[in-house]
Amino acid sequence: MENNLSIIEELEIEEDIKTPHLSYITETLSERMRVSFSILKKNETEIVLIASSGFLIDSVFAGLTEKHIEYIAKNAPSDYKKNIMIILKDEEMMRGVFEIAKAMDEDKNTNQNQERIGNVIRYIKDNQIAFEF
Repeated sequence: MENNLSIIEELEIEEDIKTPHLSYITETLSERMRVSFSILKKNETEIVLIASSGFLIDSVFAGLTEKHIEYIAKNAPSDYKKNIMIILKDEEMMRGVFEIAKAMDEDKNTNQNQERIGNVIRYIKDNQIAFEF
């Protein structure tokens, strides 16, 4: 099977995987939700393809699931875990996380995203030792 992508197309795909939070420039709520939905769709192994700095961004955190967090706790390098603990303590970023989760719920007429974020935070706090570096 031949690769029909140009080098530039390959680099663009790689950048989208590593830095989904940089895909949108204006950072409107709808764009932040789009990033969160894209993170939510990733499986556990794909989540560690994101650059560790992405875990300092509210739209990335807002897309995480308990499975993602469990995988990170068990398999990710320490800089991923460190950044998760940093954002968890950043009130402004966490306000953004809950704002995005609420908007995601309103978009889908549900409350599952806010519950999911609560479960993610609870998992991190319950397993804090796994996130210490």
